[in-house]
Amino acid sequence: MFSIDKKIGRYALTLLAGLCFIGTASAQAPQALAGKQIRIIVPQTAGGASDAIARIMGQEVSKRWGVPVVVENRPGAGGNIGSDNVAKSTPDGTTWLMSYSGTHAINPALYQNMPFDTVKDLVPLGALATLPFVLVVSPSLPVNNIAEYVAYAKANPGKINIASSGNGSVAHLLDTMFDSAAGIKTTHVPYKGIAPALTDVMSGQVQGTFASAPSVMGQIKSGAVKPLAASATKRSEALPALPTFGEAGYPQLALDSWFAFFAPTATPVALRQQIHSEINKILSDQAVVTQLSSKGASAMPLGLAEFQTMVDKDIVQWGKAVRDSGAKID
Repeated sequence: MFSIDKKIGRYALTLLAGLCFIGTASAQAPQALAGKQIRIIVPQTAGGASDAIARIMGQEVSKRWGVPVVVENRPGAGGNIGSDNVAKSTPDGTTWLMSYSGTHAINPALYQNMPFDTVKDLVPLGALATLPFVLVVSPSLPVNNIAEYVAYAKANPGKINIASSGNGSVAHLLDTMFDSAAGIKTTHVPYKGIAPALTDVMSGQVQGTFASAPSVMGQIKSGAVKPLAASATKRSEALPALPTFGEAGYPQLALDSWFAFFAPTATPVALRQQIHSEINKILSDQAVVTQLSSKGASAMPLGLAEFQTMVDKDIVQWGKAVRDSGAKID
């Protein structure tokens, strides 16, 4: 009996190994990328939403394909430095841009001298996630909701200092749009990245900021900042009690921010489609969905054509917001 069980055990192990091989083979890297290193360029500083999502996805790609994936932060010029690096890289599928609606849709209208053409030089590899930007304020500011914030701002015109991650950033434009919609006046204070801006919000050096959910989730949970409303079309699963600006009476800020991978336009179509297919498989994995949700983001697996339509629409919409704000960078 022992010998029969032993044989059965060996057979089971052999079968299991075969199944594992089949599973591994089905997740192998495209032939063009086999044995190569993939670089994901994040054109923002570490600690923000782009960085967090890029690292979650990079880890999954590396695990599934068995190839090294390196995430590089290359901030500067509102994301143009890192984006330009990818736009002008070799179109062999090894260099990906981690972009988001702010950088991709705002910069063409904001910067007078772009080093590359966003529309012509970059194409999507896949949409990744959508998430809200949250208006958070210092615990020392005597307001607890949007109505109280607006009333306080009207009673103290120009005295609320709103930090942003830089001139023309999503945070800057959302503040400008909200001031216009609510009929209030705040003072914009640009920073070099969201991390130092949040530090000063927590300490009370400035009174508030618009921050992406992943970059501020920890501070919200710890009580280091007070969230007032989210710029999104629906409530975040990670912050279900937080109303959207639309619910608070300001539909002008019912805007979703997307995050996605892009590559140089000359990247072979077949290779792009292979990469896109794997990205969508990753986004259908419940463990990944949970990771993204914990950061305040919702997985957004879309077809390439569908996502390109969204990108084109946002370039028009955010371009108008930039022009209406009067923001310009030479």
